[in-house]
Amino acid sequence: MSPTSASLDDFPRPGLTVDLAILTVTDADTDPVLRLLVQDRESPAGRALPGGFVRERQTVAQTTLDVLRRKVGVELGTSVTPRLLRLFDDPRRDDRSWVMSAAHALALPSWALTGAKGDLVPVLPDGSLEGEEGLLFDHDEIVAAAVEDIRSRYEFRGRLVGVSPDPDGFLREPFTLHQLRKVHEAVVGEEMHKDNFNRRMKEGLQPLVEGGAFVSSSGLRGRPATLYRKTE
Repeated sequence: MSPTSASLDDFPRPGLTVDLAILTVTDADTDPVLRLLVQDRESPAGRALPGGFVRERQTVAQTTLDVLRRKVGVELGTSVTPRLLRLFDDPRRDDRSWVMSAAHALALPSWALTGAKGDLVPVLPDGSLEGEEGLLFDHDEIVAAAVEDIRSRYEFRGRLVGVSPDPDGFLREPFTLHQLRKVHEAVVGEEMHKDNFNRRMKEGLQPLVEGGAFVSSSGLRGRPATLYRKTE
């Protein structure tokens, strides 16, 4: 049969899944920790990211929302969109069949994950997950890609433009510069120079003002500090 007369049914068709690396920062205003959602699976047994197969005539975007709703128990608002990392297509990634994954990363504030199904596992400075001996399939690779992706949005060192204060909204407004720096450090996994950080972040912040005076924090450890909101 010539290539021009071949039917689409003559070509092999891999299965397609959507796997979600869901990231958050817990205790963002006091003791922030970057965490990632991991779930238990029964078949095959083990630990994995939430995911699901793209059904017939369903889009990847529809499957993403379906996985969040059914597997995680989260209804996603229209202001947040999962970020496509890449297609994970190693033919050996799933022993059961030929399956590719359209892997996505999703960053949500901790309050949006209240009641979510799974465990919020701390992300270590090297990007691995605390206490996890190895996720199923190639989900460790997806985790690494998701952590690299989010850290690229929070790391300001060596960059002249493109870094905004808490781009994924982990910290409730208003906040102090100290709180903001601790969130960025939790995401990046390294300490940051205080003065350099404050100078860069102030470009995207405005102080909270009431009655013509700056509003300072209260009830926090240390001396009162000016409160800020993002200008975006």
